[in-house]
Amino acid sequence: MKTKSFARASALLAAVTLASTLSAQDNNQRPLPQVVITANGEVQVTPDRARISLGVDSEAKTAQEASQLNAAAQTKIIDAIRKAGIPAASIRTSGYNVSPVQEYIPETRKWRVDGYRVSNMVVVVVEPVANAGKVIDAALAAGANRVAGLSFEIKDATSAREQAMTEAVKRARREAELVARAAGGEIVGLIEVMVNSYEQPQPRPMFEMQAMRADASSTPVSEGTQPVIVNVTTRWEYKTRR
Repeated sequence: MKTKSFARASALLAAVTLASTLSAQDNNQRPLPQVVITANGEVQVTPDRARISLGVDSEAKTAQEASQLNAAAQTKIIDAIRKAGIPAASIRTSGYNVSPVQEYIPETRKWRVDGYRVSNMVVVVVEPVANAGKVIDAALAAGANRVAGLSFEIKDATSAREQAMTEAVKRARREAELVARAAGGEIVGLIEVMVNSYEQPQPRPMFEMQAMRADASSTPVSEGTQPVIVNVTTRWEYKTRR
């Protein structure tokens, strides 16, 4: 009889112990109250490099003649760019195209080849940006008849990215503290921070070139600024004030 009573008591003690253990596990697994904030940091940076796409179109009755004319013209243009202070390493051929020039004949309702056009384009990287106008003017004076585009770039955005990241985390903390106060509590620590994205500033194009105007004495260039943006997500531990 005493043996049965001892067995029942042991079973009851084991049940109580198991319940206590499960209860403790539930408390340990219960997620901490958190505030999750996503924020951006942005820094405006003045571009320090310009990228110019320019070249020359040449036409002649034969493809060979058009190519020879174009080669002579492009050589003069590149020489002028070099004399403007641009090293050979900063001048790159970006496109070379030979195409027929066609003429429509109403009487026969057909097209005929009336010559050939050769297009040769180069991309010129200019540092500092202030020299971009001088390079464009030199190329046009040497015979360039195409300016396909001008864009501004940031050579190294590392410092700006770090500043934007710092600003993003600071902003996330300010907003987390604001949310916590509004909820009647406070932020007690950072649980996690993730950098979701980094937006490298894209080259800002300018396609309408004043250099194409006959009355323009000099090509004005204004680079403005470009944003470097970093996005972060933060998780903060929240505690209710007592």
